Amino acid sequence: MKFFESVLLLGLVVSCSTPTKERPAGSAAPALAASGSASATAAPPAPAVSAPPPPLVTEAAPPSRKSSAYPGCGQPIPPDRLWDETTDGEVLDALSEAKACAAEHGRRLLLEFVAPWCDDCREMAKLEEAPGVAETLQRRFERVRINIGKWDRHEALRESFGVRALATYVVIEPKTSKQLAKTTLEPITKPGKKLTADDWRRWLEAH
Repeated sequence: MKFFESVLLLGLVVSCSTPTKERPAGSAAPALAASGSASATAAPPAPAVSAPPPPLVTEAAPPSRKSSAYPGCGQPIPPDRLWDETTDGEVLDALSEAKACAAEHGRRLLLEFVAPWCDDCREMAKLEEAPGVAETLQRRFERVRINIGKWDRHEALRESFGVRALATYVVIEPKTSKQLAKTTLEPITKPGKKLTADDWRRWLEAH
């Protein structure tokens, strides 16, 4: 399924409006001060006194904490945040931001469907830090990491990409939103030849 179709499946619509302040019913407008008699001599108006300016705020606001799903354009995911839980809204924002960055810099999107209890996912996290693999990921991809929890998170996105096992990786061309490749890697639980860092790097280079 195309990228935008998968995003729409999340069903998240954000709307905002500015409330209009109205005067309560029955309340009168502020009364004007009564004027003196016509024969009275009006006193000169008192000079206006300006209120002192508010004090300057010198304490800086704390920096915002970016979602671990996507830490920012060209930024690697910090190792201590690989398994953070994310909301549908955070992932939706991450997909939009990563798609724009990838299109601007000639990279591709790499969606990573993982979970902290998944031994294969943890092994893949180690392989992603291996020499050659880390550089390839940084150079070729904008990564969006999607923690599915105990199969109870991001169901719409999982269904749209047909994720049935972990760890699953999906490569998307950002300008056309076309899915280019998909693979499920099980270096621990799958019998046979063990996946190596070079195997993973070659797959990434090919897509």
